Amino acid sequence: MKKVQTLLLLVLTFSIYSCKSNNQEDKINETIAKEVAKADLTLNEGEGKTGTFSTENSNFNGKTSTQFLGDKTKDQFSVVCQQDEPFTMLQITFANKAAATGNLKPAEGFYSMEPGEAHISLSGSSIGNSEFVTNDNSSGSITVKGSDIILKDLKLFNNDGASKVVNANIQF
Repeated sequence: MKKVQTLLLLVLTFSIYSCKSNNQEDKINETIAKEVAKADLTLNEGEGKTGTFSTENSNFNGKTSTQFLGDKTKDQFSVVCQQDEPFTMLQITFANKAAATGNLKPAEGFYSMEPGEAHISLSGSSIGNSEFVTNDNSSGSITVKGSDIILKDLKLFNNDGASKVVNANIQF
């Protein structure tokens, strides 16, 4: 649980400071690296892997990376697709890497995820002040084929109940 909280803190910190100057960005990246080392979090760059995603009126594309939140075989596994300008991030989290296959259901929450489910979150300056995530009202499809994640008409919600529909094709 502490590892997940640390990861969320890291993502929030990165999101808040992503638009600052390069000098400040270097300090932030150094802080994130130190926190990652303490949190047993493994980050892997996608080595040229990319993804595209869209909401109702916007299209995004960016590089992908993977994250293991603890043990690589039994703990959560995430795929992140991030566009830098304007900063927008789509994160797909699975119960573990082995669970990242087939047709999946939207998870109600990040902490209560089971095999056969995926938690999706969409955030960034171009999305607004709220993060949009899967919940028990989400509809649409989540499919993983090999190293490709396909989201089709997936409905995400923020804390106020507003929704966004996202489509995506992400390589990892």
